[in-house]
Amino acid sequence: QENSFDKRIKPRKPSSEIIFFASKNGFYEGRLNNFSRYGLFIKTTASLCVGEIITIALPHLSGKNIKCKGQIIWRNREGCGIELFRNRSSMSFRIIK
Repeated sequence: QENSFDKRIKPRKPSSEIIFFASKNGFYEGRLNNFSRYGLFIKTTASLCVGEIITIALPHLSGKNIKCKGQIIWRNREGCGIELFRNRSSMSFRIIK
């Protein structure tokens, strides 16, 4: 039986990298908790709203483009879930350990 709660297209991979991101209200630091090609979860105390667009700088990634944009689709006390915009070819990144 399919898990109706997990609607992710691709499975998430765990991480603990420190990342930086920006919203219209400022620059923030957080910890990348997990990621996939289409989304990620950032542990952060930043006051961000569901629906807000952020730009994420992803350090330690292969490729030329290490910034991507996404939209906050949910949040809780620990942080927020981000859906990455898919209209760019640079989404085939991977974290280098």
